[in-house]
Amino acid sequence: MGKLLDRVLGISVFLFIIFCLLSKPVQSRVLKGLEVIFDMNSGDLENNLLPKEDTSQTTKYVNNKVYSKETISYFNKIVLNDEYGKSYEEPFKRTEDVKIYVQGDRRDYLMDELDRIVSELNDIIQTIEIEVVDNKSDANTFIFFGDYNKFDKLYPQVNEKNLVHNWGYFEIYNAYSLIYVDVYRADEIDAQKHLLREELTQSLGLINDSYTYPESIFYQGWTTTTEYAPIDREVIDMLYNN
Repeated sequence: MGKLLDRVLGISVFLFIIFCLLSKPVQSRVLKGLEVIFDMNSGDLENNLLPKEDTSQTTKYVNNKVYSKETISYFNKIVLNDEYGKSYEEPFKRTEDVKIYVQGDRRDYLMDELDRIVSELNDIIQTIEIEVVDNKSDANTFIFFGDYNKFDKLYPQVNEKNLVHNWGYFEIYNAYSLIYVDVYRADEIDAQKHLLREELTQSLGLINDSYTYPESIFYQGWTTTTEYAPIDREVIDMLYNN
Protein backbone atom coordinates (compact mmCIF):
# COMPACT_ATOMS: atom_id res chain seq x y z
CA MET A 1 0.00 0.00 0.00
CA GLY A 2 2.86 2.37 0.87
CA LYS A 3 4.49 1.88 -2.51
CA LEU A 4 1.15 2.52 -4.24
CA LEU A 5 0.65 5.76 -2.32
CA ASP A 6 4.19 6.85 -3.12
CA ARG A 7 3.57 6.16 -6.79
CA VAL A 8 0.26 8.06 -6.82
CA LEU A 9 1.91 10.97 -4.99
CA GLY A 10 4.81 10.98 -7.44
CA ILE A 11 2.48 11.01 -10.44
CA SER A 12 0.40 13.79 -8.86
CA VAL A 13 3.49 15.94 -8.25
CA PHE A 14 4.68 15.32 -11.83
CA LEU A 15 1.30 16.31 -13.28
CA PHE A 16 1.20 19.40 -11.07
CA ILE A 17 4.64 20.48 -12.31
CA ILE A 18 3.53 19.99 -15.92
CA PHE A 19 0.36 22.01 -15.22
CA CYS A 20 2.41 24.88 -13.73
CA LEU A 21 4.56 25.02 -16.88
CA LEU A 22 1.54 25.48 -19.13
CA SER A 23 0.49 28.93 -20.30
CA LYS A 24 -2.38 30.54 -18.41
CA PRO A 25 -4.84 30.12 -21.34
CA VAL A 26 -4.04 26.39 -21.51
CA GLN A 27 -4.31 26.07 -17.73
CA SER A 28 -7.73 27.72 -17.98
CA ARG A 29 -8.83 25.20 -20.62
CA VAL A 30 -7.66 22.26 -18.49
CA LEU A 31 -9.56 23.55 -15.45
CA LYS A 32 -12.71 24.17 -17.50
CA GLY A 33 -12.50 20.58 -18.77
CA LEU A 34 -12.20 19.27 -15.21
CA GLU A 35 -15.22 21.37 -14.19
CA VAL A 36 -17.27 19.66 -16.90
CA ILE A 37 -16.00 16.17 -15.94
CA PHE A 38 -16.80 16.63 -12.26
CA ASP A 39 -20.02 18.61 -12.88
CA MET A 40 -18.76 21.73 -11.10
CA ASN A 41 -19.92 25.31 -11.51
CA SER A 42 -18.21 27.21 -14.30
CA GLY A 43 -15.28 29.20 -12.94
CA ASP A 44 -14.94 27.35 -9.61
CA LEU A 45 -11.50 25.89 -10.33
CA GLU A 46 -10.16 28.83 -12.33
CA ASN A 47 -11.15 31.38 -9.70
CA ASN A 48 -9.66 29.35 -6.84
CA LEU A 49 -6.54 27.80 -8.37
CA LEU A 50 -5.17 30.27 -10.91
CA PRO A 51 -3.23 33.25 -9.51
CA LYS A 52 -5.15 36.51 -9.44
CA GLU A 53 -4.03 39.24 -11.77
CA ASP A 54 -2.17 42.23 -10.38
CA THR A 55 -4.70 44.99 -10.92
CA SER A 56 -2.88 47.81 -9.18
CA GLN A 57 -3.38 51.24 -10.65
CA THR A 58 0.23 51.78 -11.78
CA THR A 59 0.07 53.65 -15.07
CA LYS A 60 2.02 52.95 -18.24
CA TYR A 61 2.43 54.79 -21.52
CA VAL A 62 1.30 53.19 -24.78
CA ASN A 63 2.03 55.37 -27.79
CA ASN A 64 1.92 58.51 -25.64
CA LYS A 65 -1.38 57.53 -23.99
CA VAL A 66 -1.59 56.64 -20.32
CA TYR A 67 -3.32 53.39 -19.35
CA SER A 68 -3.50 51.76 -15.95
CA LYS A 69 -1.75 48.46 -15.33
CA GLU A 70 -5.24 47.07 -14.79
CA THR A 71 -6.30 48.10 -18.30
CA ILE A 72 -3.14 46.76 -19.91
CA SER A 73 -3.56 43.43 -18.12
CA TYR A 74 -7.17 43.15 -19.28
CA PHE A 75 -6.17 44.13 -22.82
CA ASN A 76 -3.63 41.31 -22.91
CA LYS A 77 -6.23 38.80 -21.73
CA ILE A 78 -9.07 39.94 -24.03
CA VAL A 79 -7.11 40.87 -27.17
CA LEU A 80 -3.99 38.70 -27.18
CA ASN A 81 -5.67 35.43 -26.17
CA ASP A 82 -8.75 33.66 -27.47
CA GLU A 83 -11.41 31.39 -25.98
CA TYR A 84 -9.62 28.25 -27.18
CA GLY A 85 -6.36 28.84 -25.30
CA LYS A 86 -4.34 30.30 -28.18
CA SER A 87 -2.11 33.34 -27.60
CA TYR A 88 -1.07 35.97 -30.15
CA GLU A 89 1.97 38.23 -30.45
CA GLU A 90 0.07 40.93 -32.32
CA PRO A 91 -3.57 41.98 -31.93
CA PHE A 92 -6.14 41.70 -34.68
CA LYS A 93 -8.14 44.79 -35.53
CA ARG A 94 -10.16 45.98 -38.48
CA THR A 95 -8.25 48.38 -40.70
CA GLU A 96 -11.12 49.18 -43.07
CA ASP A 97 -14.50 50.69 -42.26
CA VAL A 98 -16.96 48.12 -40.91
CA LYS A 99 -20.16 47.84 -42.92
CA ILE A 100 -22.84 45.70 -41.29
CA TYR A 101 -25.67 43.89 -43.04
CA VAL A 102 -28.41 42.30 -40.94
CA GLN A 103 -30.26 39.12 -41.88
CA GLY A 104 -32.89 36.91 -40.30
CA ASP A 105 -35.46 38.01 -37.74
CA ARG A 106 -34.81 41.77 -37.83
CA ARG A 107 -36.77 42.83 -34.77
CA ASP A 108 -37.20 46.56 -34.30
CA TYR A 109 -35.75 46.65 -30.80
CA LEU A 110 -32.65 44.78 -31.94
CA MET A 111 -32.15 47.08 -34.91
CA ASP A 112 -32.47 50.06 -32.56
CA GLU A 113 -29.99 48.45 -30.18
CA LEU A 114 -27.58 47.82 -33.04
CA ASP A 115 -27.73 51.52 -33.96
CA ARG A 116 -26.99 52.40 -30.32
CA ILE A 117 -24.00 50.03 -30.14
CA VAL A 118 -22.63 51.33 -33.45
CA SER A 119 -22.95 54.91 -32.21
CA GLU A 120 -21.07 54.08 -29.00
CA LEU A 121 -18.31 52.29 -30.88
CA ASN A 122 -17.90 55.22 -33.25
CA ASP A 123 -17.59 57.53 -30.26
CA ILE A 124 -14.73 55.38 -28.92
CA ILE A 125 -12.95 54.39 -32.15
CA GLN A 126 -11.28 57.15 -34.14
CA THR A 127 -9.48 55.13 -36.82
CA ILE A 128 -12.37 53.46 -38.66
CA GLU A 129 -16.09 54.08 -39.13
CA ILE A 130 -18.80 51.52 -38.40
CA GLU A 131 -22.19 51.65 -40.12
CA VAL A 132 -25.23 49.54 -40.93
CA VAL A 133 -25.86 49.17 -44.67
CA ASP A 134 -28.95 48.21 -46.65
CA ASN A 135 -27.27 46.22 -49.40
CA LYS A 136 -25.54 42.91 -48.72
CA SER A 137 -23.04 43.57 -51.51
CA ASP A 138 -21.74 46.63 -49.61
CA ALA A 139 -21.12 44.71 -46.37
CA ASN A 140 -18.07 43.11 -44.80
CA THR A 141 -19.79 42.11 -41.55
CA PHE A 142 -22.95 39.99 -41.46
CA ILE A 143 -25.26 39.67 -38.46
CA PHE A 144 -27.91 36.96 -38.34
CA PHE A 145 -30.79 36.98 -35.85
CA GLY A 146 -32.60 33.66 -35.64
CA ASP A 147 -32.14 29.93 -35.31
CA TYR A 148 -28.68 28.38 -35.48
CA ASN A 149 -29.81 25.75 -38.00
CA LYS A 150 -30.79 28.49 -40.46
CA PHE A 151 -27.56 30.34 -39.79
CA ASP A 152 -25.59 27.16 -40.46
CA LYS A 153 -27.39 26.62 -43.77
CA LEU A 154 -26.79 30.23 -44.76
CA TYR A 155 -23.09 30.03 -43.88
CA PRO A 156 -21.97 26.38 -44.16
CA GLN A 157 -18.33 27.38 -43.61
CA VAL A 158 -19.16 27.67 -39.89
CA ASN A 159 -18.79 24.42 -37.94
CA GLU A 160 -22.27 23.54 -36.66
CA LYS A 161 -20.76 22.07 -33.48
CA ASN A 162 -19.76 25.59 -32.46
CA LEU A 163 -23.39 26.72 -32.64
CA VAL A 164 -25.22 23.97 -30.78
CA HIS A 165 -24.36 25.22 -27.29
CA ASN A 166 -23.75 28.89 -28.12
CA TRP A 167 -26.58 31.43 -28.18
CA GLY A 168 -24.21 34.00 -29.61
CA TYR A 169 -21.22 33.40 -31.87
CA PHE A 170 -18.76 35.17 -34.16
CA GLU A 171 -16.09 34.19 -36.65
CA ILE A 172 -13.48 36.44 -38.27
CA TYR A 173 -12.26 35.76 -41.80
CA ASN A 174 -9.73 37.63 -43.93
CA ALA A 175 -12.22 39.93 -45.62
CA TYR A 176 -15.36 39.66 -43.51
CA SER A 177 -16.90 38.63 -40.18
CA LEU A 178 -19.97 36.57 -39.28
CA ILE A 179 -22.11 37.14 -36.18
CA TYR A 180 -25.01 35.05 -34.94
CA VAL A 181 -27.53 35.78 -32.18
CA ASP A 182 -30.10 33.12 -31.30
CA VAL A 183 -33.28 35.07 -30.58
CA TYR A 184 -35.28 31.93 -29.77
CA ARG A 185 -33.16 30.18 -27.16
CA ALA A 186 -32.15 33.55 -25.73
CA ASP A 187 -35.75 34.64 -25.37
CA GLU A 188 -35.22 37.61 -23.01
CA ILE A 189 -34.78 40.96 -24.72
CA ASP A 190 -31.84 42.01 -22.53
CA ALA A 191 -30.14 38.68 -23.22
CA GLN A 192 -30.46 39.24 -26.96
CA LYS A 193 -29.14 42.80 -26.64
CA HIS A 194 -26.22 41.59 -24.55
CA LEU A 195 -25.29 38.89 -27.05
CA LEU A 196 -25.47 41.39 -29.91
CA ARG A 197 -23.15 43.83 -28.13
CA GLU A 198 -20.70 41.14 -27.03
CA GLU A 199 -20.41 39.31 -30.35
CA LEU A 200 -20.20 42.47 -32.47
CA THR A 201 -17.50 43.92 -30.23
CA GLN A 202 -15.55 40.67 -30.17
CA SER A 203 -15.66 40.50 -33.96
CA LEU A 204 -13.63 43.73 -33.95
CA GLY A 205 -10.69 41.90 -32.37
CA LEU A 206 -11.60 41.70 -28.68
CA ILE A 207 -11.81 37.97 -28.96
CA ASN A 208 -11.62 36.50 -25.45
CA ASP A 209 -13.80 36.25 -22.33
CA SER A 210 -12.69 36.55 -18.71
CA TYR A 211 -13.98 36.02 -15.18
CA THR A 212 -12.13 39.11 -13.92
CA TYR A 213 -14.87 41.78 -14.13
CA PRO A 214 -18.54 40.73 -13.79
CA GLU A 215 -19.65 44.14 -15.10
CA SER A 216 -17.63 43.73 -18.33
CA ILE A 217 -19.31 42.85 -21.63
CA PHE A 218 -16.57 40.21 -21.96
CA TYR A 219 -17.43 38.43 -18.70
CA GLN A 220 -17.11 34.66 -19.07
CA GLY A 221 -20.15 33.87 -16.92
CA TRP A 222 -23.72 34.46 -18.01
CA THR A 223 -24.94 38.04 -17.70
CA THR A 224 -27.40 40.28 -19.50
CA THR A 225 -25.53 43.55 -19.18
CA THR A 226 -26.25 45.88 -22.10
CA GLU A 227 -23.59 48.53 -21.45
CA TYR A 228 -19.84 48.73 -21.80
CA ALA A 229 -17.98 48.89 -18.50
CA PRO A 230 -15.44 51.73 -18.27
CA ILE A 231 -12.60 49.23 -18.63
CA ASP A 232 -14.24 47.83 -21.80
CA ARG A 233 -14.14 51.29 -23.34
CA GLU A 234 -10.49 51.69 -22.35
CA VAL A 235 -9.53 48.36 -23.92
CA ILE A 236 -11.37 49.21 -27.16
CA ASP A 237 -9.63 52.59 -27.20
CA MET A 238 -6.26 50.96 -26.57
CA LEU A 239 -6.75 48.55 -29.47
CA TYR A 240 -7.96 51.00 -32.09
CA ASN A 241 -6.59 54.43 -31.23
CA ASN A 242 -2.92 53.55 -30.79
